[in-house]
Amino acid sequence: MIETGTDIAYAAKCIAEGKLVAFPTETVYGLGANAFNPLAVARIFEVKQRPTFDPLIVHISEISQIHDLYDSHISDSVYALAQAFWPGPLSIVHKKSAAVPDIVTAGMETVAVRMPSHPIALELIRLSGTPIAAPSANRFGQLSPTRPEHVQKQLTDVAYLLKNEYKMVGVESTVVSIQDGKCVLLRPGAISLNEIQKVVPCTALSKESSQDKLHAPGLLNSHYSPNKPLYILDGDIDHLPLNSGVVLHQKRTDVTNASRVIYTSETHNSVEIAANLFIALHAMEDDTTVSQIFIESVEEVGLGVAIMDRIRKASYRYR
Repeated sequence: MIETGTDIAYAAKCIAEGKLVAFPTETVYGLGANAFNPLAVARIFEVKQRPTFDPLIVHISEISQIHDLYDSHISDSVYALAQAFWPGPLSIVHKKSAAVPDIVTAGMETVAVRMPSHPIALELIRLSGTPIAAPSANRFGQLSPTRPEHVQKQLTDVAYLLKNEYKMVGVESTVVSIQDGKCVLLRPGAISLNEIQKVVPCTALSKESSQDKLHAPGLLNSHYSPNKPLYILDGDIDHLPLNSGVVLHQKRTDVTNASRVIYTSETHNSVEIAANLFIALHAMEDDTTVSQIFIESVEEVGLGVAIMDRIRKASYRYR
């Protein structure tokens, strides 16, 4: 069992000693290590059973730290986006400095960086005295964790788990790439493409090129998956198989033959849906009366784009 608590100073000491710490961000829980310690970062891949071709995001507590992570020719677009959205759920991929170990970036010449807005995460990074490389604190490809118990059921070999005291967004950060002065959206998240385009011109990465090489985490077709079959509802919930769990986003009275129904929202509120999405899927995964899960889709507008991205990836193996 992972040691848990609220001692940020102790967690920072663990990071400084090359150990792993699970900590809350405003999006999901992260599994962190000193970004400049390649041996510590290698432990992230080992504990998560994560392939080393999948790069990590580096978390900072001050904008000035980008000068240690990016090369000396930082695009004006990076500064514009950082000023607009940091601290917050936006990761910016840009050409890396020589100081960033290759294991962090999967051998690529770019690194993803973000400044979380969660006060516990910011204080942990500050007290650690180093940027922290951190993917989500789960087994590779499985459901993202938004509660301490989600981390504990998937991971064991972690030095410390910081408890969360604040509400989370519930989906991972938006990821953009800034190269040759151009902005490309790599992964949708809490910050929409439309919001980014108000700051800098930006286009979405095509589905075809997203699989050519993983420029950022979360780009695989299958990801964020429960260990039970997950299907997207086609609108008909009158003839579900036995032992079905149903995840809905607004109150309905016509669900009569499901083993369990979980509502992420009573009014189809996208913020509530995002915050409760992984919580609902974890609950269905843990429910022994549920053999397969059905989930309602959402309109792909604003935050709905990120929500549907996660739902499609979670259900990809069962289409």
